[in-house]
Amino acid sequence: MLIHRRSLLIGLALAGVRPGFAAAAMQIVEAGSVVQVTGQTTGQLRGEKRSLAVGNSVFIDDMLATGSGARLAAKLGEMTRLSLGERTRVRIDKFLVDRGGELVLERGAILFDRPDDKPSGPLDVTTPFGLIAARGTKFFAGPSNGVFGVFVEHGLVTVRTRKGEVTLTNGQGTDLKSRNVAPTPPKSWGTTRIAQALASVT
Repeated sequence: MLIHRRSLLIGLALAGVRPGFAAAAMQIVEAGSVVQVTGQTTGQLRGEKRSLAVGNSVFIDDMLATGSGARLAAKLGEMTRLSLGERTRVRIDKFLVDRGGELVLERGAILFDRPDDKPSGPLDVTTPFGLIAARGTKFFAGPSNGVFGVFVEHGLVTVRTRKGEVTLTNGQGTDLKSRNVAPTPPKSWGTTRIAQALASVT
């Protein structure tokens, strides 16, 4: 169970730690909440792991994880939805409510969905294969057709590796082999591949 912030600060103050320093060091910031769960899912914040259920909060610096056959969807802010496929680990590194943020995808697949008809800041997703930079968009990132793929349903996404970058827009995707190989040129994905990718995260 997460320790209540006020109780923690009181304890630090009694131990002689300055309240201002304690607040800066120990503040827990809510990023959103869980809206859908299937199977075993967890959050881990500052080394403390907890099971997740619908309605539970998720936080900045939270590591969200799913088990075999599991799915998780979280609402971040008012307009953003993040869905995780099975065996996925993603950390909410930074999130500014409906204005952008940073995620770290350690493994697995995600679907990021945010309206592109309203102003928003950039979202950066760091993956083992490269960096994904998006603005107000809906995109998939994860295993697809035996490789790591990125597909944009709507919006604008730039995918970068150490050897090059591509920009994707509506209906386009790219494949990544490693950080040391350039992404493949943008191309339309077939309906079967799109359906399989989306099914893996919903």
